[in-house]
Amino acid sequence: MQAHQLRPPKGAKHARKRIGRGNASGHGTYSGRGLKGQKARSGRKPRRFFEGGQTRLFKSLPLRRGFTNIFRVEYQPVNLDDLERFEAGTEVTPELLKEKGVIGSLRKPFKVLADGALSKTLTVHANRFSKAAREKILAAGGTAVRIGGEEEPADEAALERAERRKAKRRKAAPAPQAAAVKAAAGETASAAETEGADGGDGS
Repeated sequence: MQAHQLRPPKGAKHARKRIGRGNASGHGTYSGRGLKGQKARSGRKPRRFFEGGQTRLFKSLPLRRGFTNIFRVEYQPVNLDDLERFEAGTEVTPELLKEKGVIGSLRKPFKVLADGALSKTLTVHANRFSKAAREKILAAGGTAVRIGGEEEPADEAALERAERRKAKRRKAAPAPQAAAVKAAAGETASAAETEGADGGDGS
């Protein structure tokens, strides 16, 4: 076979539609443009997605704003109220929480939050702890163990230092009424000293 013998397969090529060559051709008169109107005229055609002047469909749909953070980690919440059900000295693990129905899946991490109070000494294993939840667990004498991290036992000295700081702040801030009485007493004493000084100069 020679190059000049190559032919496209049958049906791959179609004859060009010849318009405006008489009505006998089937494409005469209006030449496939229909009747009168904007699209029947020669020249510029309406832009893409033009809908006759009404609000375009894609303009009336809500826009996609923001983005999806592919690094976001969704934690299952576990509150201190959920841990209060366990006996003192219990080692709370993800498997135990799943068994009790506190968390729904072992494949998703969970975070301990500080909603509620904890009155028992527990060793809690979790992926994350909120700051307040960690403080409450340690204050109850328990231990907060971050899964994949180090154990954080209760620090009695740190708790005592925090309590002393709070007490010191309470003492340092005078009550509003006491401050007002003290200020008034100071003004009265100053006035008395001024009158005494004036009387001494007159004699």
